[in-house]
Amino acid sequence: MKVNIVGPLPPPVGGISVHIKRVKKQLISKGVECNIYNEANVENEAENVYPIHSYKLFVLKIPFLKADVFHFHSISLKMRILLGVYKLLGKKIILTVHGESLADQINNSNRLVKFFLLKGLRYIDQVICVNEKNTKQLIDLGFNAAKLKTLPAFIKPFEDKQDIEAIPNFVWDFINNSEFVITANGCIRFYKDEDLYGVDLLVELVNRLLKNSIKVSLIFVVLDRDSQNEKERMYYKQIKEKIKDNKLESNFLFYETKDTEFYPILSRSHLFIRPTKSDGYGVSIAEAIHYNIPSIASDVCTRPEQTILFKSGDLNDLYNTTASVIHNYEKYKRKLETYESTDYFQELYDTYKSISGK
Repeated sequence: MKVNIVGPLPPPVGGISVHIKRVKKQLISKGVECNIYNEANVENEAENVYPIHSYKLFVLKIPFLKADVFHFHSISLKMRILLGVYKLLGKKIILTVHGESLADQINNSNRLVKFFLLKGLRYIDQVICVNEKNTKQLIDLGFNAAKLKTLPAFIKPFEDKQDIEAIPNFVWDFINNSEFVITANGCIRFYKDEDLYGVDLLVELVNRLLKNSIKVSLIFVVLDRDSQNEKERMYYKQIKEKIKDNKLESNFLFYETKDTEFYPILSRSHLFIRPTKSDGYGVSIAEAIHYNIPSIASDVCTRPEQTILFKSGDLNDLYNTTASVIHNYEKYKRKLETYESTDYFQELYDTYKSISGK
């Protein structure tokens, strides 16, 4: 079997790119040929990784590529519209929808664009949604339930000594000198004019915890800093100034990464928080739970089992939830020690085999 995957591959590191990286490793371990057509435009021909460069040229190239299954993770509207055309040309097509991107495209497009988008996607072999909410949205739009699948994107990490060694010393120093380490990750991004990853909430949270004599340190792993636009760069600067004004420099660390994995830091922490204003699932939450790290997240979507939820955007609820976890920490740790997190690769692999007929 041969699988062509279209989407980003680290660097930069992100939920989708890490998922694709792990899928590729698992496929190779099973003797499956796997090519990555990389939206991040990093090339490694020896590893069958090819940069897309230009969408305009790449969409014309796809009909001439050979594979038993084409798996798209792209959020490009134009590419999603064309998936039905590729199916007509004999390709076997899977699209994974990570988060709200497809729902936003459907809701915000004009009638003509919406018509062609929905028509094409209804025709392809499989649409995978990472949460049940998005699957239901598509069923309500008239999609065939047999062609829809809810399949979270979590695949257990391949632990590698090099991943640990790649983390800078200042990060380990911060962790080693901290009494209680909270981790979080994400981009500096806006969604509907709000801080998508809730960095503002985390700064306020740390400030309030310290004022109430709850000693914590928080490391926020910043993804894809180079793609920040002017508004995001200005906001990032303002957040840093706020940290300085509140004298939080020794308790709040931004670590800007391009290609280091998150799990070495996550596994050394005490608590993970994901206060996103919109989300698909939260692969990092599943990863934290895999390492028996209690995890708090906003209630914006279906979360992994064992996630501790708070009301999205509500600082008081986030503070009370976090303080409760810290004060009852051993209880939360014991609960996770008896829980086995689910790795979803095998179900994805079975989907490839079913659709390819191999």
